[in-house]
Amino acid sequence: MKFPVLPLAAGLALACHAPSQEPTRPNIILFMVDDMGWQDTSVPFAKEPTPWNRLYRTPHMEDMARRGMKFTQAYAAHPVCSPTRTSMMTGKNPARSHIDDWVGHGYTSNRYVRSPKWAATGLQPNGPHVTLPTVLAGHGYRTIHVGKAHFGGKGTAGADPLTLGFDINIAGSHTGGPWGGWISPWLGKFKDVYPNMEDRPKGEYLTRAITVKAIETIGQAIQDQAPFFLNMAQFAVHTGIAPAPAYIDGYQDGRPKVEADYASMLEAMDASLGSILAHLRDPNGDGDPRDSVAENTLVFFMSDNGGLSNHARARVGKVRVQTASGQAIEANFQRDWHNRPLKSGKGSAYEGGYRIPMLVAWAGQKPGSKAIHASLPIRPGSVCTEPVHTDDFFPTVLDVVGVEHPVPERERDGQSIGPLLSGQTFERSRPLFWHYPHQWYKDVGVGLGIEPFSAMRKGRYKLIYFYGDGVADEQGEDPRVELYDLSLDLSEAHNLALTQPKRCNELREELFAWLRQVGAGIPVVKATGKPAELVKG
Repeated sequence: MKFPVLPLAAGLALACHAPSQEPTRPNIILFMVDDMGWQDTSVPFAKEPTPWNRLYRTPHMEDMARRGMKFTQAYAAHPVCSPTRTSMMTGKNPARSHIDDWVGHGYTSNRYVRSPKWAATGLQPNGPHVTLPTVLAGHGYRTIHVGKAHFGGKGTAGADPLTLGFDINIAGSHTGGPWGGWISPWLGKFKDVYPNMEDRPKGEYLTRAITVKAIETIGQAIQDQAPFFLNMAQFAVHTGIAPAPAYIDGYQDGRPKVEADYASMLEAMDASLGSILAHLRDPNGDGDPRDSVAENTLVFFMSDNGGLSNHARARVGKVRVQTASGQAIEANFQRDWHNRPLKSGKGSAYEGGYRIPMLVAWAGQKPGSKAIHASLPIRPGSVCTEPVHTDDFFPTVLDVVGVEHPVPERERDGQSIGPLLSGQTFERSRPLFWHYPHQWYKDVGVGLGIEPFSAMRKGRYKLIYFYGDGVADEQGEDPRVELYDLSLDLSEAHNLALTQPKRCNELREELFAWLRQVGAGIPVVKATGKPAELVKG
């Protein structure tokens, strides 16, 4: 039996009352999904729908796309979680902050290089980084964190979002995954990693549980007439992959069990989005929209990195799936195919590692109607093909709420995408950059792009500089460079480094200059104990 969307709002009928006047400052919600790939939704982000889009049911994402703007070329700042999450809270690229691996990972290596020194404890209070919740709280916002934090390391102050500018923290700690499992009650020894979550009913799914708690905090902010920023950070769809009880029965259609479980997790996540949007539109659940705050609430939907593919997913090759709707779908569940046409997945330098689904909408916008908010008129059902980056989130929110950027311009990364949201002229002032000087997942070898790298995208071209895996991979000596024209080769199948050497060298020099400018940590060659060379063409 599926859990419904609307009763969550109805359950708060006594707690919420219509405000005497609508707040002039917009509420901001960041709905962040963990490890959700570009294809893990029924919303197509490629030019045409793919078999993957037909395998999943995310109706509330579909509804949000109809009400707002879909970004088809959106990127996370990093191919693993903590660096993206901290970049969004600070406006600084992981290469600049040195939070360039997931917090708690320590120092890692492959056969050839090991990690440089980095900010292994993550984001900390009283450090060099101004946080978005701190800025917003200073301008009268109630700042709320719900769900996965993973900003700071275990035993450090930064593990608690309350030390980073949030007024309220529910379930946020040092943990990066669903410790204790997905079903309440969570194991006793893990209660401390879920602050304010100990009282959940037995048998409740974690995705549902944190949604209920988030709606309680929204309801209180509405009652208090306080503008709010909600960092709604689902643990889903992180491993361990486990079925969402309310949805798993809908995926007994011939797909591998782990893929059925995964699809149910995605639908539960989507129901969470729907519940929050429904509450904004009818806070006390009485069917009267006069207390709605939806028109004054801007919602961002994103993932923290690309979807899993090389491990934890099915590897059975082609499977015929007969869905409940009567569709017969042939899906190829083999290693490195779960994000196709994107290459590889989480942890990788290739597009599957950090291209993400992204939607932005005013929650009260009606599909097919005139755009609301003259200052930020997001056309319903619009599609943006301009590349954007989660480094852009920090300056965009400040732009929307009318707060001056507190970081010196020379230390800023990202750019406000307000003009894009409004359908105005937009020009990217610098390329998009990624930097991962660590080995994410074992010594996986060749072909997946899961090895230390730096990369940039400028226009249609993307350059990747691999520091080396020490494997005889027939791709030349380490380090090596790869160049792709993403407008023609989304799957990164044709390396242009040899056929376009001039362009390759120009972009490589630009990448190296940026690495020096931000003081990026460079992987250390194990044989020499020295940083790897930035080899020119």
